[in-house]
Order: sequence, then structure tokens, then C-alpha cells
Amino acid sequence: MSAKSTKWTRRFVDLLIGLFVIAGLAALIQAFGAYSEGKFHMVSYPASSENIEMIVLDPGPDADAFWQLKEGTIRVDNHSWLRATRLLGRLAVLGLLIGVFWQLRGMLTRVGQGDVFNDENIASLRNIGKFLLITSILSISITFMTQYAILDAIPPLEDRHIHPSISWNKPDVENIWLEYSPPIVPMLLAMVAFITAGAFKSGKQFREDSESVV
Repeated sequence: MSAKSTKWTRRFVDLLIGLFVIAGLAALIQAFGAYSEGKFHMVSYPASSENIEMIVLDPGPDADAFWQLKEGTIRVDNHSWLRATRLLGRLAVLGLLIGVFWQLRGMLTRVGQGDVFNDENIASLRNIGKFLLITSILSISITFMTQYAILDAIPPLEDRHIHPSISWNKPDVENIWLEYSPPIVPMLLAMVAFITAGAFKSGKQFREDSESVV
């Protein structure tokens, strides 16, 4: 990697770090606004129904435009502790992501100086893998805690059943699922970081062996 490309890549990483810092400040401002308005105790979560209600937007014999009602949110009140926990979790995830890019920035600086296979870069790659893995575990833990807290707050319903993300249909009622996409990409990137750290370690050993032979 040339010095110029390394410089611009490092600037891009700096920009991403700045964006994560702004996202953290925005989360705090949003939480303060909700507290000021007396809404901090409200927790909303995305959900989708298996029953799709269709509303025709283009009435007539050849109608081909519809309003599809399938996704929405489920809200529970009197859960300030859950709102605060989710906020802390979000800030922790943002902090871990800042740590990932800070480690990447240091590694790019060393690579730009021509120093690739060294202990510092190996440690940076391992830290990146650890931070991404912790981020994934934290995201999954907070998500499931939120889902089951919401389900626990909802009384039994006769005509519909609300499920966590991983569950099976309940027959003869409308099934509603709490949505969640697992952090597959961060977990894959963590695996790539650990594998790359091992490759860098092998490269370092090969270089040391070559130098000792010479």
C-alpha cells in the first residue's frame, strides 16, 4: 500500500470514528429529549404480522397499487430501566466500534511506514476481533433481554400471539414476531481478524527465520 493511499484510508477511518462519536452524542440528546418530555419510560420495538392487510390505493378493475400493512412497532410503558439499559448498550457498542477503527488506524499508520509483520499489528488485529465479538454478544444479549421484557409486560391475548424472534407459529391466531437481524457481518469480520492475525504472526516468524539464515 502506497503512502498516499494509506493517508487517504486513514482519513476515511478518522471520518468513521467521528461519525460514531456523533451517533453517541445523538443517542444521548435523544434520550435527554425523551426524558424532558416524560417519555423515557416508553420502549418501542419493531414487529411484523403474518396477516397482511391490503388497502387499494388505485381503485378500479385494474388496480395495481396497494398499501400493505404488515410491519409496525410494539410499545410498552413504565420500563425506564429497559430504556436506560438499551441506551447504555448502544453507547457501549458505539464505543467498541470506535475502538475497532482506532486499532485499524494505528495498524494502517504502521503499514504505511513499511512495517507490516510486527507484534503491534498482530495485537491490533486480535483486539479488532475481540471488540467485534463482544459487540455481537452485547447486541444479541440486549436484544433478547428487550424482547422478553416486552413479552412479559403484554397480557395474554385471545386473537393474536406475540413471539420472540426465534419461535414457531401458533395456530388459529394472528402471529406477530418481534424483529431482529443477528450481527452476522460483525461475527464474520471478527473471524477474519483472528485469521489475519494468525497470518501476520506466521509472516513475522518467517521473516525472523529468513533474517537468521542470512
